Amino acid sequence: MPPIAAIRVGLGVTFNATLTALVACILVMFFLHQLQQAQDRLVLDARMYIDRRLIRNMRVH
Repeated sequence: MPPIAAIRVGLGVTFNATLTALVACILVMFFLHQLQQAQDRLVLDARMYIDRRLIRNMRVH
């Protein structure tokens, strides 16, 4: 195989590996973002529950 052809094959493999890694990173980041949103919603719901159920009932009448 001529040197130029070998370089071209190597660059093709490198490009494919890079593209695969980028797609995998995008998918992982998407799922991490969804998980972070779910955690944020859970914390907000907990704060609202505490505010509605506990803190308001602790006030002195």
